[in-house]
Amino acid sequence: MVGLEGHSGYGSERRITMPPAPPFDLLSAVRKLRVYQRGDRRAPHKPLLLLLALARLEQGQEAVPFETVREKLVPLLRAFAPPVRGAPQAELPYWHLQSDGLWIVPGADHLDRQQGGFPRIEALKETAGHLSEPVLRALRADPTLRDRVIQALLDDHFPPSLHGDILEMTGLDLHPVTDPLLASDVAVPSKPRASGRDPEFRNLVLQAYEHRCAVTGFRAALCGTYLGVEAAHIRWHCFAGPDVVGNGIVLEPMLHLLFDRGAWSLTDDRRVIVSKDLTGEGDHIEKLRSLHGKPLRPPLPGSEPPKVEFIRWHREKSLGGIFRAPALGQVA
Repeated sequence: MVGLEGHSGYGSERRITMPPAPPFDLLSAVRKLRVYQRGDRRAPHKPLLLLLALARLEQGQEAVPFETVREKLVPLLRAFAPPVRGAPQAELPYWHLQSDGLWIVPGADHLDRQQGGFPRIEALKETAGHLSEPVLRALRADPTLRDRVIQALLDDHFPPSLHGDILEMTGLDLHPVTDPLLASDVAVPSKPRASGRDPEFRNLVLQAYEHRCAVTGFRAALCGTYLGVEAAHIRWHCFAGPDVVGNGIVLEPMLHLLFDRGAWSLTDDRRVIVSKDLTGEGDHIEKLRSLHGKPLRPPLPGSEPPKVEFIRWHREKSLGGIFRAPALGQVA
């Protein structure tokens, strides 16, 4: 608003009255988080750093030394970010998260810089970043906000099958909330449901595959109710994967988790390919390796099979890059 609040006899004094700044909306700021994106390939580095910072805050430590960020963030990036050559660069989110107004690196203006303007690693080693003051004030003012922020970070950047593992690796829990009507503690789900999902997606995919795992053929029922399999998105919902049968397959829970972690993928003609980096022992590992090169079981006639565009997003590093290439061997 602009107004004339007074004038002198000789000339006029024009005073500008600015409207008050809107209150800081932490949840909205988190939802608008700017992540690096190249085509359909996105980097969840900033969300993972924020989750780590929230975990440290719960431990009573607002400041997070740069070396601690590297120690804790690099394993998370290896596990949940698209694969890259070499070691993940934890310094990138540590520095660039400042541009979102959620993170501060004290003394940033005075750090020794590289030729391109990015701080030298040796200079960053002397720093300790922390959540910005508006973030800290918002969290102190509303105890329920913390869980909503965590859920938003998980829902916006990762499929539900990975939420539990991310919470465990970051050291976070979703706190119980008290229902005043029941006067009892009700646990917040550890794998929150992503917003905007079509509730019919699960049923349509399960029906298309007759409640049978498309990889192993496993199907079970108890008292007339099917159980033991899940409807999986091929292209993640949080990465613009649509809720259509052509973007879904039915999998056993462990195979679903391994699929979302990039342990296996599909060829264009819908054959299973298994990552060479998958190691371990047990029935699931041996079963999956034995299926390398085997065709996926098709859905019922009239149902759309997995579309190549979604398969390629899952498999190809340049498009989405979930699959941890290389594969065990060439598929004939």
